[in-house]
Amino acid sequence: MDELQLRQEVSPVVSEAYSIVVQNAQQYSGAAEFLKMLKDAQKKVKEYFEPMKTNAYQAWKEICAKENQMLDPLGKAEAEVKTKMLTFQREEEERRIAEQRRLQAIADEKARKERERLQKEAEKLKTPELKEKRMAEAESVIAPVIQVQPETPKIDGISTRSIWKAEVISKIDFVKAAINDQNLLALLGIDLAKLNKIAQATKGQISYPGIRFYEETIMASRS
Repeated sequence: MDELQLRQEVSPVVSEAYSIVVQNAQQYSGAAEFLKMLKDAQKKVKEYFEPMKTNAYQAWKEICAKENQMLDPLGKAEAEVKTKMLTFQREEEERRIAEQRRLQAIADEKARKERERLQKEAEKLKTPELKEKRMAEAESVIAPVIQVQPETPKIDGISTRSIWKAEVISKIDFVKAAINDQNLLALLGIDLAKLNKIAQATKGQISYPGIRFYEETIMASRS
């Protein structure tokens, strides 16, 4: 059977499903029998495509394995170079800040001495007008803001950015804080997958504050 023949066999089954009516016990039984046909049709489709999927998946795994054999060493090499570059960049920034602070301190001290000199001159002047003028000159002496440019060269295609991250230091402390803070409460996650396993294992014969275990009926069918 080829794909076209399989499609022609399956299509009428799909169409018939939407015309089924279940309003009495006889129709319910008929629908149940039709479910078996649906499952049988699904089985045929899966069996038809299974070898293709298996072969394609195996080929995909082999290709990925060969790709990773080459990519993994390259990725480690990239990380090594980036670490060295970031270390240099960090050390250069520390040096730049230290030098900027040193030069700023020199400029501040120079401005302070100039203000003191002008203030002393003002004290020696006789007329109030000249004294006031010289004091105004002293107050206007302000050290320039020193900026030291980093020596890290700018390279096309290379950029860095800073990002903030979070790490959990004490989960208990965070949970306690979230009790009285709706914003923090929204950050707490509940593992529904694990809770569903507990519900299934205990048949709901257990209770947790804020959690409701309930029973849901699911219909299954087989060909």
